[in-house]
Amino acid sequence: MTAQAHLDRIQTINQGSFYTPDSIVRLVYQMLLNAKIDIKDYVLLDSSCGYGSFLNLEGFKQNIGVDIDKQALQEAQKNFKDCAIKPLFLHTNSLQNVSREKFNILESSKLIIVGNPPYNDKTSIVQNHLKSTDSNPVDSHLKARDIGISFLRSFDILKADYICVLHPLSY
Repeated sequence: MTAQAHLDRIQTINQGSFYTPDSIVRLVYQMLLNAKIDIKDYVLLDSSCGYGSFLNLEGFKQNIGVDIDKQALQEAQKNFKDCAIKPLFLHTNSLQNVSREKFNILESSKLIIVGNPPYNDKTSIVQNHLKSTDSNPVDSHLKARDIGISFLRSFDILKADYICVLHPLSY
């Protein structure tokens, strides 16, 4: 996978966009395989997919990558241009009007959510001088001090069967 290159330091901090190394992606995949589930029966969703590293995981019924960052999605699509089975990519805000329908996931589908959602506490004093108070809209029932909590709440609304996401130790 291509390393994230389109965001500068301030944009990276404001968006909480710290992309996942391939070694971690492989570890997540192994954890899913060790769960003794038949992954071909599951839809795989990364609702903050960035360049699509987690969408390289094979064997799922369908892989879906969502991101609010249009440029990141364009890079993700380039990363899969030569693949026989391409993920479905959606450019949308994953924290607004959250539903399976929005992500083209049937209510009857088994769902695994993977990824490395942004974690960015706008109220924290850590690098606060770089943080913007502007943010993308978030459904009121998902809203939290930190966008990472909002993503975790969205996973519950989507009724994921399994959730395998990176999560800061400070939570």
